[in-house]
Amino acid sequence: MHQLRRPLIAGLAALAIATSACTAAPSDSSSDGGLATGNGVTDDTITVLSLTDLSGPAASGGKPVQAGIEAYFDHLNEEGGIDGRTIELKTVDHQYNPQLAVQSYQADKNDIAALITYGTPTTDAIRPFTADDQVLSLGFKGPYAEDNTFAQGTAFEVDTANLLSHVLDEDPDAKVGVIYQADAMGDAILRGVEAVSEETGLEVVAEASADATATDLTAQVTSMRKAGADTVVLGVGPGGTIAGVGAASALGYDAKLLSPGTAYNRALLDLPVGPAMEKNMTVSCSYPLWDDESPGNATFHEALDPSVSPQGTIVLGWIAGQTIAGFIEQAIEDGDVTPAGIVKAAQQATISTDGLTPDMTYGKDINDRTPFRESRICGVTKDEDDGVTLLADWAESPAATNVSLD
Repeated sequence: MHQLRRPLIAGLAALAIATSACTAAPSDSSSDGGLATGNGVTDDTITVLSLTDLSGPAASGGKPVQAGIEAYFDHLNEEGGIDGRTIELKTVDHQYNPQLAVQSYQADKNDIAALITYGTPTTDAIRPFTADDQVLSLGFKGPYAEDNTFAQGTAFEVDTANLLSHVLDEDPDAKVGVIYQADAMGDAILRGVEAVSEETGLEVVAEASADATATDLTAQVTSMRKAGADTVVLGVGPGGTIAGVGAASALGYDAKLLSPGTAYNRALLDLPVGPAMEKNMTVSCSYPLWDDESPGNATFHEALDPSVSPQGTIVLGWIAGQTIAGFIEQAIEDGDVTPAGIVKAAQQATISTDGLTPDMTYGKDINDRTPFRESRICGVTKDEDDGVTLLADWAESPAATNVSLD
């Protein structure tokens, strides 16, 4: 069996040295009628920081996700907030730049109760600092080794295992290659592929790594083609997905392209690579589809401006806001809404999304800080509002059940 080589995750030592003189976020708390409060919490407000990409290579995903976060907190505040406190959302555009993400976090850490973070390389960069400060970090994928990190939905490992298992169920003889991002995302993608290999005996025919900011994946795609791969797992972000699909199209390489996670969104179909995506891509779509019927989806649509174009990743932002709010509500119930108290509360929280997703149950261990192990599988099409057509509803493959997140 061809052995997958996992990428080594660099520790961003230069950033750690440059910021080692910064002090950790204060842990002092005050008492508000028996409620312990700390950074980012006043009598009237709770401040949440969103570090996201609004102008860099992952902005096609960051913008709609941010719109969903804002929509949820606006809705929540109109309903009275949390415990009589309004949620104040501070948004910073890190442009998919790890150094800028660290600088932004350091500038705001003493004024926030919790953090929502979008983008794997930027989340990687701030992980050691949020861990030291015990500030809750909610990512759209993950979680990571640090016990203050949580995933908003299915982990990359899980989506990869479910997506690849679905494809192999339909074509057991598929020749699979993997292009993985050289960071924690890529490591997670490979764990998912390895879980499928252990479950099915799959032998991966080729693998290649790509930098998170790469705009040309011709060499990686060429290596897949030379190895005879007829199915390629694109374990990269939105920018890498555009580059990978574009390279395959330019080379006339007609392989099935698999995108696990949140790299795909409907806006990509308006780019020159759109037709190739429609023809060749299958994606995990582990989020509510635009036209799903559930109480949660009805509330979501009622809260949006009617002019908002359908976009599945907006719903991901909405659920991220809902998850953070659930963590804070649990912390208030526990009597400790300091940053560390919110982390502790999240480790025992169950969040209902009113039918948007399976109920999200969290724990302390890394394998319990992703809320569920089911995925949806979708084809890509312009004919549907959110750019996907459902191929398989929420389901958990044996490989997804067994894959370890560490």
